[in-house]
Amino acid sequence: FGSGETGDSVIEDFVIQNGGAQDGGAVYCEKGSGPTIRNCILCGNEAENGGAVYAHSSSPTFIGCTFGGNFAYLDGGAIYCDSGSLTVRECTFADNDAAWSYGGAICCSQATSTISNCTFSDNGADWGGAIFCALSNVAMTDCTFTNNSGYMDGGAVDCYSSDLALTNCTFRGNSGKHDAGAIRCASSSRLTLTNCVFSGNGASEDGGAIDCSSTTVTATNCIFGGNSADYGGAISCADSVLLLVNCTFAGGSASSSGGALFCSDSSAATFNNSILWGNSATSGGEQIYIYDSGSSCTLNYCCVDDTGYGGQTGNITENNCIYDDPQFVDAAGGDYHLKDASPCIDAGDNSLVPTGVTTDLDGNPRIAGGTVDIGAYEKQ
Repeated sequence: FGSGETGDSVIEDFVIQNGGAQDGGAVYCEKGSGPTIRNCILCGNEAENGGAVYAHSSSPTFIGCTFGGNFAYLDGGAIYCDSGSLTVRECTFADNDAAWSYGGAICCSQATSTISNCTFSDNGADWGGAIFCALSNVAMTDCTFTNNSGYMDGGAVDCYSSDLALTNCTFRGNSGKHDAGAIRCASSSRLTLTNCVFSGNGASEDGGAIDCSSTTVTATNCIFGGNSADYGGAISCADSVLLLVNCTFAGGSASSSGGALFCSDSSAATFNNSILWGNSATSGGEQIYIYDSGSSCTLNYCCVDDTGYGGQTGNITENNCIYDDPQFVDAAGGDYHLKDASPCIDAGDNSLVPTGVTTDLDGNPRIAGGTVDIGAYEKQ
């Protein structure tokens, strides 16, 4: 597509397989074209960039497509998008690979991407096992990431100097060889998480779920359960600012420090109405570890095991926190709803709930009984 085709130019119900080209093994878009590819199967294609799809200065839309077993020698195992926009809805990405570079399924550079109702499984790349974005704006809604691998960093997603917003997304069993089992963000990126679940992700070094450097992170109504790393079983942050509201951190483990959070390089983390309980670390800071004197953490109306602080503990500030077992329904089974007798019920601060947040992780009313609960779930 190179003649300004619009969304009315539709390719539907095709199988495009075993194609090969320098760029875009199956589909090539340029010069402002924006076709619609619907209900197609793109499999076994390969190229230097964009194993299946290469889009430059264009705006293609993919709906209901399956991308399987595509390969890029450089970037974008399935899709490479540069200097344009990309829309992907109700698609499946499985076993795609960018073996020596970026974005096992999708690589975006200087692009705007909207990705919704998609599944990403068993994709791999050096950076960003499923998705890599640089100098881009990416919004993802209702997506699932399972068993993706970052051969270097970012088991599922890796972003550089980008804005990344995720809503109702699940990350399960992803792995980063070095940093970030699920998501890695760096270099003035901004990460916004709403109603997301991170479970069983792992990295050998930093950030079992998330590793962030020079990044602003905001998370609301999120679960971090059973993630693991050397530093920061759930989150490792350096030179970053974190705001975590009505989140639950449990079952995370660090083989060194920071079972839930490892904070370094003048980072500042704030937990509001959140639970940090049942995390572990071999060398201290089962819940929170503050590495340097320039880093700090503030907990407002949280349920936290305060025996699990490590490092520069004087830089941890508590306001109206409780220190009792939150009484999860089944922590061992990953069910972090609250039992009837939980001390977290009606124990938060309504003023700390962000404007516009009206529901919890389950989609139920965020405030039931007059006062907000602590954690990702509101007892109904």
